[in-house]
Amino acid sequence: MENPTNTEKLDQTVRRYVYGHFVDQQRPPTVAETAAALQVPDNAVEASYQRLHEARVLVLEPGKPEIRFAEPFCAIPTRFRVHAQEKAWWGTCAWDALGIPAALHADAEIVSSCPDCETPLTLKVEGGRIVGADEVIHFAVPANRWWADIFFT
Repeated sequence: MENPTNTEKLDQTVRRYVYGHFVDQQRPPTVAETAAALQVPDNAVEASYQRLHEARVLVLEPGKPEIRFAEPFCAIPTRFRVHAQEKAWWGTCAWDALGIPAALHADAEIVSSCPDCETPLTLKVEGGRIVGADEVIHFAVPANRWWADIFFT
């Protein structure tokens, strides 16, 4: 096995930092925050964010080096609010909302609403399982097409 390049090492370090920051601060770090924490130039972080975006690890705001998603975490408010470990995050979609407690290895409460009638919905995750729920999750787009327009799906 070949040794990873400096770029690969940086991307791996940036990825770990982004996810750790998202978990701790409930929001993604800015380029400047990541650069300062890792003691690398801003342009190196911007390039890393772009490579991670192209690898579908991060989703950047169109035309900007700002993180919108580090799936399953979302930087902007959505209809899926996940409460766990005395904190709260936005899930990009129902699937990602369930991914947050899985990523945290934690029990959680997911607060949402029906997209059709706005009826409030709450799902509880305990011990890695959804408990006491009769709700159904509907995916309008097949999973193999999510990345065709990740902002829509």
